Amino acid sequence: MRLVIDQADLHAALQVAIRGVATRSTLPVLSGILLVAEPEQLRLVATDMELTVEALAPARVQEEGAVVLPGRHLAEIVRRLPPGEVHLELEGLRARLIQERSQFTIHGTDPGIFPAVPRVGAGTTVLFDNGALRGLLRRTTFAVATDDSRPILTGVSFRAQGDRLEAVATDGFRIAACRMTLERPVEGGAAAAVIPGRSLAEVARLLPDEGIGRMLLDETQAGFQLGEVRLITRLLDGAYPDVLGLVPSEYPTRVRLPARAFQEACERAALLSDSRQAARWVIRLSVEPGRLVITASDPEVGEAREEIPAEVDGEGMVIGFNARYLMDGLKAIEAEEVLFELTEPLKASRLRGVGEDEFVYIVLPVKIS
Repeated sequence: MRLVIDQADLHAALQVAIRGVATRSTLPVLSGILLVAEPEQLRLVATDMELTVEALAPARVQEEGAVVLPGRHLAEIVRRLPPGEVHLELEGLRARLIQERSQFTIHGTDPGIFPAVPRVGAGTTVLFDNGALRGLLRRTTFAVATDDSRPILTGVSFRAQGDRLEAVATDGFRIAACRMTLERPVEGGAAAAVIPGRSLAEVARLLPDEGIGRMLLDETQAGFQLGEVRLITRLLDGAYPDVLGLVPSEYPTRVRLPARAFQEACERAALLSDSRQAARWVIRLSVEPGRLVITASDPEVGEAREEIPAEVDGEGMVIGFNARYLMDGLKAIEAEEVLFELTEPLKASRLRGVGEDEFVYIVLPVKIS
């Protein structure tokens, strides 16, 4: 392998590929990045066996070849090089990086023992607007479960059919559901898949600001083509629960109020929630004629009371929530006003933006004395 590559291009590609490097693994090769010199480009691949990230960088390739180099060390070296051309040469499994008066020799690993790069088989193809998918991911991935007691809930459930892509996420305490219109109808038939939340977080980071991306789904994998970057992830096994079918369909009490004022009031009140309680960040909401009152108290610190003018339709009530769950949902709403819909003090409530039909957020209350 012999090639010349611009430091900025190599650095950018390494910053993408490093996202797939395994942080904990019994296989040392997974801590490396596979470099493959091909005609007019350098291909970089990293994987932890669940997630595979592949990036391309333009290069003047004089001799093709491949090697696995330590990912973290390589990325740090290249990051600290000054702008300009970098020469990369391979002798056996020893790679040399040369730039003017700087030279580094890095011990590599046989590329033959690096896991085969996965390929998504024939299945469903989804074309999407990058900005629209970023919005959908921002509104759902935050609600996935963070523990492995129910592994299926650590992912987001996707359904692609016709010109619609729908996503649902839940951790058992709240549900975030969002849908978007696709650039064109899905190819290969409708599909359903549960994609790990961690993989989707990487997709969101790697999405270009503009343009059209592609998602491929087969029975076991999902692949994302994001400009010059490709990401492939295993799907989660199992059936995703029909969580939307378990929540109320009717909400007799409806409160319409400014979204940001509601969010900021929750944030301030939560500062004085009772820190002695096992359930932290508990605030009390009182629905009253013409207003929503938010209170919290910590006997050792003090009390908070927030009052927000609101349009109230239906009976009043007093209900408790984990403030952080409420704030997460409010942050995902882009509308200036929000509909806060309730049934009973111990049943799920619903948040949605006025005029925003594509996103809905369901949150369970907490019992208050």
